Amino acid sequence: MRGPARENLTELLKRFMDDSAARAAQADIEEAERVLEAHPAPAPSPETLLTVRSLMVAAATRRRRRIHVFRAAVAAAAAVVLTVLAARYGDTSIDQPGVNIASIIPAAVWESRDIVADDLDLVYFTSQIRQIETQMRDIETEDVAPRNSDVLDDLEVELIAIETEFWKG
Repeated sequence: MRGPARENLTELLKRFMDDSAARAAQADIEEAERVLEAHPAPAPSPETLLTVRSLMVAAATRRRRRIHVFRAAVAAAAAVVLTVLAARYGDTSIDQPGVNIASIIPAAVWESRDIVADDLDLVYFTSQIRQIETQMRDIETEDVAPRNSDVLDDLEVELIAIETEFWKG
């Protein structure tokens, strides 16, 4: 162990033990390091390394083969399911009634060039919105003296209510 590692070990041991026990533990650790350095572990033989590598390659090959077989089985099952669904629901020759959007709106309004003018509700709401907008513009430019200070707020609330009612139908 070199300088910084030795200091770090000393600080760490002092957190868990008193000073004398920390010094004794550090001495034991250093003695164990000296013994390990004096007697290094023997390197494995080249035959052992070759055997381990071949076993790892064989295991990886088996795993890849299993994954390949599993993917092929899943693909085949998906193809069968899709074929069954296509055969069962693919050809629907039964005439199902559909909603014709044009049938919701009256024919006179549908064929008209000005839908707003032909629908009485739209005409009423549009005129109310324009009237309120004019009143708000007059109040903002001070052309008309307001009766009280809440007139602008009342007009805005009325405009919002009319627009909400318009979109609800």
